[in-house]
Amino acid sequence: MNAPDSRPAFLAAWDPCYQHAGSAVSDEALRQAARSWLDTLAVSAGGATERCTQAALQSCAGGRDDALSPADVALVLGTASHALDYDDVSMLATCHPSAPPIAALLALLPVLRQQRADLRWGDILRAYIVGTETTLRLGQWLGFPHYALGFHATSTLGTVGAAAACAHALRLPLAQAHAALSIAASSACGLRANFGTDLKPLHVGFAAAGAVRAVMLARAGAAASDDVWGDKGFVLAFNGGQPVAPLAWTAGDAWAIESPGFEHKRFPSCYMTHRLIAGVTRIRERQPDAVRGQPVTIEIDFPKNGLAPLKYPIPGNGLEGKFSGAYCASAAWLDGSVTLSSFDDAAVMGDAVRAQMHRVTLSERTREGEALDSAPIRVTISGAGWRDEQLVDWAPGSASDPMTRDQLLGKWRDCARHGAMARDDAPAVRLLDASAHTAAEPLLAPLRESLLAGIRLASLGGHKIAA
Repeated sequence: MNAPDSRPAFLAAWDPCYQHAGSAVSDEALRQAARSWLDTLAVSAGGATERCTQAALQSCAGGRDDALSPADVALVLGTASHALDYDDVSMLATCHPSAPPIAALLALLPVLRQQRADLRWGDILRAYIVGTETTLRLGQWLGFPHYALGFHATSTLGTVGAAAACAHALRLPLAQAHAALSIAASSACGLRANFGTDLKPLHVGFAAAGAVRAVMLARAGAAASDDVWGDKGFVLAFNGGQPVAPLAWTAGDAWAIESPGFEHKRFPSCYMTHRLIAGVTRIRERQPDAVRGQPVTIEIDFPKNGLAPLKYPIPGNGLEGKFSGAYCASAAWLDGSVTLSSFDDAAVMGDAVRAQMHRVTLSERTREGEALDSAPIRVTISGAGWRDEQLVDWAPGSASDPMTRDQLLGKWRDCARHGAMARDDAPAVRLLDASAHTAAEPLLAPLRESLLAGIRLASLGGHKIAA
């Protein structure tokens, strides 16, 4: 008779994911992973010149390239990837799944080069999928109470997920991989109270850097306890001491990146603003004569908890504007779109948009059981002698409304124009079209180095560089 399995339930489910990802990942999952890599690299380029990214660079050995450790690089690239709040989303765990593992894997590339001369693009994609799966299944287990308590799930969960990705890429033995997860869990941090400030993107830098340090410590022999994944560990601590339901994740479940998939952002703002932006612009298209008329009244009805991240009723700068339902609705109505330039400080402080913000009302429904990833929002706009309503029951950028290849490449160009890299589609096309058997080093190293060089150049007041 077999001995009972003494592993914590999370590790019992995680071990097959870690051990069998090399053979169990479908071609479609790899294709979706490549799209998420392009999306994340695009927004990283766009975030290169932002204040938070520059602060991250200067905090590391004064920004000297020759002195940056892998953890330093992870801090800088992770911060850049979330600086615009434009990176992908998964509502399975109310987080941004891709930025922490991608930043950590890019930071670790020189170490991987030394250890794995045969490293392929498919190896990197599979490691990334293990990382995002770890993040999201852990987040599903914790549930929304983790977020409601005030934690920034992208950072708390992403530290562990990024460590899983790096451990897989380095082919750490299972015991060392467990240690890496447990070390990463003790580095997990991030508070929603810092939304709308430089700390929100820095949280992703902290997550990526913590993951790299955790994996390097485990690889060097540092030990940690598997009890972190038991009923008195991570989940209890990050759920306010409340019991949680049994883990519903089992070996053989579909990869989250494939089903339900990730949402690639169409707008550079908090994802809870995206449906309202879509609803306002849809009504605007139907009411062309009203756009330049009298101010309108905008009412937006959310599911329960839909307003949790939208903490700024009247924002005072561009960063706060990303977390303001009133501002995003007003900008969408007045301008017809919400773009990177919508979050310049001057745009947020404009007289017309500030007047319109005072005519926006946000409310939450009280009924329980509506899922944030699927529950519709209702947008109602009324003006002089007219009233129009739009039920938004689709999630912009999700599998039901996916960004096309051309739209992803357009996002790459827009972000490159905004940030560190020249507008050149060639690196993006190479990434999308590369087969899983393509050597990883020549594909990724130029992108990594051009991102770092662009960030460094921006700190000196220089110009954009080609990838």
